[in-house]
Amino acid sequence: MKNLKIALLSVLVILSFAPGSEAGKDLNMPELKSVGHSEDLSIIPSLDDALRIGPERVWSTFIEKKGSTFIKPHFADFNLRAGDSLVIRAASGRVVEILEGRGPRDLGSFWGLSGQGDNLLVEFHFSHSYPAPPFRIDRVILGDEDLFDAPPQDPESICAPGDFEDVVCHESDPGIWANVMASVGVMSVGSAPTTGLWCSGSNVSPRNYVMTNWHCIPDYQPCSNAEFVFKYYNTTCGGSTTTTDWESFRCDEMVVESQYADCEPDTGHLDFTLNSVVGDPASTFGSVSPDSTSLTDGEGIYIIQHPDGRPHEITMGSGANVDVDGHTLRYYDTLDTEGGSSGSPIFRQSDHKMVGLHHCGGCDTPGTGNRGMLMSDIYPLISNYLCTDSVQLRAQSWDQLTEIAGNGNTVVEPGETWGFSPAVINIACGDQASAVGADFEAGATSAALLSLTGSPASFGDIPAGSSTSASNPITFQVDPTASCSDTVSIDLKNLTGAGIGPFDDVPGYFQHALGEVVQTSLFSEDFSSGIPVDWSVVHNGTATGAAETWTTTNPGGRSLPLTEPFAIVDSDNAGSGVTHDEEMITSIIDCTGFSHVVLQFSHDFNWFSSGGNEQADVEIRSSATGGSWVLLANYSGADTAGTVTLDITAQAAADVQFRFHYYDATYDYWWAVDDIFVLGDNGLVCEAYSPDNIFFDGFEGGNTSRWSYASGS
Repeated sequence: MKNLKIALLSVLVILSFAPGSEAGKDLNMPELKSVGHSEDLSIIPSLDDALRIGPERVWSTFIEKKGSTFIKPHFADFNLRAGDSLVIRAASGRVVEILEGRGPRDLGSFWGLSGQGDNLLVEFHFSHSYPAPPFRIDRVILGDEDLFDAPPQDPESICAPGDFEDVVCHESDPGIWANVMASVGVMSVGSAPTTGLWCSGSNVSPRNYVMTNWHCIPDYQPCSNAEFVFKYYNTTCGGSTTTTDWESFRCDEMVVESQYADCEPDTGHLDFTLNSVVGDPASTFGSVSPDSTSLTDGEGIYIIQHPDGRPHEITMGSGANVDVDGHTLRYYDTLDTEGGSSGSPIFRQSDHKMVGLHHCGGCDTPGTGNRGMLMSDIYPLISNYLCTDSVQLRAQSWDQLTEIAGNGNTVVEPGETWGFSPAVINIACGDQASAVGADFEAGATSAALLSLTGSPASFGDIPAGSSTSASNPITFQVDPTASCSDTVSIDLKNLTGAGIGPFDDVPGYFQHALGEVVQTSLFSEDFSSGIPVDWSVVHNGTATGAAETWTTTNPGGRSLPLTEPFAIVDSDNAGSGVTHDEEMITSIIDCTGFSHVVLQFSHDFNWFSSGGNEQADVEIRSSATGGSWVLLANYSGADTAGTVTLDITAQAAADVQFRFHYYDATYDYWWAVDDIFVLGDNGLVCEAYSPDNIFFDGFEGGNTSRWSYASGS
């Protein structure tokens, strides 16, 4: 089974050479420090032991290790029916997240959010029968018992003596405390050696965009591997008792980036990413205010950070400690940082606006100091995502889709009545919007399908930077003559406030296809046991040794956005003077019986721009292709990573095989592949709405299991 460690990113970006690389072939990877560890685990739900609770069944289990600071589970083969959900609760009882479908981004294999404390409760709420287990948990990351009270690790970033204070020491200052609440820890998971990154960051917009360093979430590591941790600090000034219920939110996507190149930034290399967030943390924790006006020498600043991964702390400095040096912001004396401080927001003391972004240390070198980027350089690149000077109303995602009258299977279908709560956000920096309202009407293609009530909707007064749900829900009844797979659409129009608007209409504000797509996993492989023995590995190159061809041993020790082990062919680790022309061919997969079939896989293709032009092909063959290999995708000429879904319906047959072919590589970089799925479905399906359609079936009983780790395991 796969193993994972979690590590802490040093505030000092120390470029390191990958094993097997030569001078001049620098992979530009930051140095990492361990702050935890992973352990293998095997939890497969036994649905026969589920409790009957009202109209549903619930299966539950505990994951526990005494003394752990947090627990972060990994899910595999995740595939739930519509309406069923997996609820994760932290030790405090707070819901960490609710997972549905195939999980975030339909990945099927993914890391859950972390729950603070030494146990997690996993609750599977379901109303369907499953021919196979709908998920499994195969490993966890466990926060070390002494993780957050470790001694400083980077004295070169401390302008001796250390001057860190608990943020709660400044709770009485509303400006500082508002910035504390909107600042975050950034945790993301990589591998090989399996690592996690712990950095710092901040929510810079009421529209929920978190900023941190690029070297904390680089573009070759998909943002979906990251989470943003709010509300983690010591509860007393100088104390050691922390908050017990931090709240995490998933990173959605990277919207703006400027890569790291050096600790002395320029306008083309500002070492930051701006990332959208799944959820609405701003409604609870607010947002900081980036400032377009440049900081100047003589202005006092403070830094809110997670030094060495500890609970939130703050360092304060007078103007005498601040040096604006071109595009570099330098700071000394009381403005200390450590590993884990990367991405920390820097604030002006006089008005509490964000004026910089920390990224490098260096207090032991005169004239160098701890360093960051100026917000005045970053601001023009992110201004479209921030708050506005005047009131601007925007539609916010709808919530609480509720079945009012239907067959109880939680799928929107012909003849049923449903409701939802629309929401609107005021993205102004300071002005309230009053008497906000909007109209809702069936979209042009849905007018004959829907009967709509609840319009117009009233949102009342919306403070600056806040979002509000309508006081009355929007309800709609689907015409019984509608067809399964029809899409119902509801538009938002005439969004206004007292004396303002109308603002932009939103066609298709609510859109929902009638019916449910039931996906069946026809095949899955995560390389937990190596490359399967019934696969073929064809070695046509000249490389020898550990990096000769496709392998799951990761000979180059690559830290990739995949969960180890994965299959990799590593041209760089094989060294100069040898070639790679390597094929990895799957066993035969039966894809019959489905009208739609897709191949899904995660990968990391790292292209060496100064080498040749290495190629990576994904191919398919079957009786439908006449037994010939057909190209599905090619990667060359640039780095690419992430999860790919390819439609193979036209090639689907009883004898499908896939080939992952890496070639034309001579001392270039690598291609890694993981989490391969073949998924089949028969389109959208509906069930008739009838009071006699009893959807719940199955068995009763009850058993709550507990999975524990012995001390020291």
